[in-house]
Amino acid sequence: MIELTFEEFCELRFEYRMGITFDTCARRMYRNDKHSIQVEVYTDRNKRTGEWLNEKRYWFLDFNDRKFETIDQCYVAYMEKVCGVKL
Repeated sequence: MIELTFEEFCELRFEYRMGITFDTCARRMYRNDKHSIQVEVYTDRNKRTGEWLNEKRYWFLDFNDRKFETIDQCYVAYMEKVCGVKL
């Protein structure tokens, strides 16, 4: 793992790995194996109209049990691991 600026972290590319769609929602997973980061996207769907509604993104780090609701939270945890410090 290498040290990244926040801008570099935000520009990381992710590979689509899997997804599933239901009448009421969709779930998709993207990975960046080089940096051990996973993003999961949850999207609600109106069952009657089929319209896509609220979308939520969560970031995960392979070496951390927490679920991050924003990319900046994930970045801080990533840099804690890279630098070996607790911020």
